[in-house]
Amino acid sequence: IPGFVTSLTIGLTVAFLAALIGLASGRALGLHSFRGKSIVRFLVLAPVIVPPLTVAMGNQVAFIKLGLANTVPGVVLVQLVPTIPYVTLVMSSVYANFDTTFEDQARVLGAPPWRVFWHVTLPAVFPGLVVAALFAFLIAWSEYIMTLLIGGGQVQTLPLILFSFATSDLSIASALSIVFIIPAIVI
Repeated sequence: IPGFVTSLTIGLTVAFLAALIGLASGRALGLHSFRGKSIVRFLVLAPVIVPPLTVAMGNQVAFIKLGLANTVPGVVLVQLVPTIPYVTLVMSSVYANFDTTFEDQARVLGAPPWRVFWHVTLPAVFPGLVVAALFAFLIAWSEYIMTLLIGGGQVQTLPLILFSFATSDLSIASALSIVFIIPAIVI
C-alpha cells in the first residue's frame, strides 16, 4: 500500500506540474513562429532522446548538493525531465489548431487576461491538456531508473517494489504487476 500511494502521489504531482509547464511551452511552440523554432523544439525533445540513465546520473550530483536526493520532491523533479517534452509536444499540436480570434474577441469585449484564459482558452485546449497529463502520469507511474537513482531506495514506488519481488517471489510479483498495469488499462 505505501508503494502504491507513493507512486500515485508522484504520478499525479508530475502530471499536474508537467501540464502547467507544457501548457505554456506548447502555446509558444504551437502558435508562434520565431527564428530558431526547430532548435528549441529539438532542445525540448532532447531529454527524451538521451537515455534516462544518463539524465539521472547527471542530475544525481546536483540533487545531492541541493538536498533533493532520497526525497519525493527530488523524484518528482527528475521525473519532470522526461514528461515535459511529451506534454509540450501534445500541447503544441493542440495550439497549432487553436483559433486565437476567440481570445481576441473576448479581449475586445473587455475581458481581462485571466478571464480570457479561464473562459476561452482553457475550455478549448482542455481535452488535449487531459491527454497530455495522462501521458505524463503514465510515464511517471512506470519510471524505474530515475526513481531508483534519485530516490536512492528511500522513495519506494510500485515499480521499485515490483522489480525487487520479480527476482525473488514470482507470486507477489504477479499480483503487483496486475496492480501496476491497472492505470494504463483504465486510462
